[in-house]
Amino acid sequence: MIISQKQSILIVDDEKNNIDILVNLLKNDYSTLVSKSGKRAINLAKASMPDLILLDIIMPEMDGYDVCRILKSDTQTKDIPVIFVTAMCHDNDESKGLCLGAIDYITKPIRPAIVQARVKNHMERYLAIKELERINQLAFDANPSTGLPGNNSIADAITQALDNDKDVCVIHADLDYFKAFNDKYGFVRGDDIIRFTANTLKEALTVIQSHEKFIGHIGGDDFVLITPSDDCQHVANTIIQRFDQGITQFYDNIDIQQKGITSVNRAGEEQFFPLMSLSLSGVDLSRRSFTQYIEVNDVCAEVKKVAKATPGSCFFMDRRMKDS
Repeated sequence: MIISQKQSILIVDDEKNNIDILVNLLKNDYSTLVSKSGKRAINLAKASMPDLILLDIIMPEMDGYDVCRILKSDTQTKDIPVIFVTAMCHDNDESKGLCLGAIDYITKPIRPAIVQARVKNHMERYLAIKELERINQLAFDANPSTGLPGNNSIADAITQALDNDKDVCVIHADLDYFKAFNDKYGFVRGDDIIRFTANTLKEALTVIQSHEKFIGHIGGDDFVLITPSDDCQHVANTIIQRFDQGITQFYDNIDIQQKGITSVNRAGEEQFFPLMSLSLSGVDLSRRSFTQYIEVNDVCAEVKKVAKATPGSCFFMDRRMKDS
């Protein structure tokens, strides 16, 4: 996952004073949204998908029980944790709220330390569950040869970056002359090349301190990276340097000396192929407007044609601006 931001809490209460108290308690650690009505809270929950909802029970038009019931019956919002924060303090009230699917029940008057502690505990538990779900999804989607996230995860990562308007760069990495190498040395050594490339890309990303980074394996010798826009060039330079330094270890000495191999091309004819290189093509999402991840991929594919036509390992960026 590449997006790093404060977790969000939706506070639902018809009393402004209660909202103000909760917002002041939580605003330093969380992003807060507020609603004074149950109906608006339901719409806001669907639109913003908060990480946690603090919900009053006694409200005009629609009480908190009905709000919780509707949220828990909707597949879009059913997994959002709900904590009731209410003046209703009888056991039956609490039991009803918990039976509707709430994870906790806090009684008023609001006790700051208790609210903060319970919110923190439930938020950590919720995020841990989400992280386990993410890891399971990555394992299901992972490329078998490298263990890296596959196409579904790549699409999700780019889409998430677009939806959150992140200043990141998407880079496609593609090996040059990989087929010729495979034809001569065999698939076992070819798989070693794929793993070497994956490790080279992963190691290059370790220089970035930001959480805005991602690496995925499309398949074969094609990879995708996401980096902060400011780090894009540095990461690309690091990748090229490390790849070029390490690739020769997979060749026989005679091929290293002659700086290439003789193999069979797609027409079935013998041809001399240089040592493998790496073509990197990138697009900066902060420079252009995209609505779908496939549009980003299409631009990277355009730029990759230029990179592939250039001898040796190289990095080319799309330089068009948003108004182009």
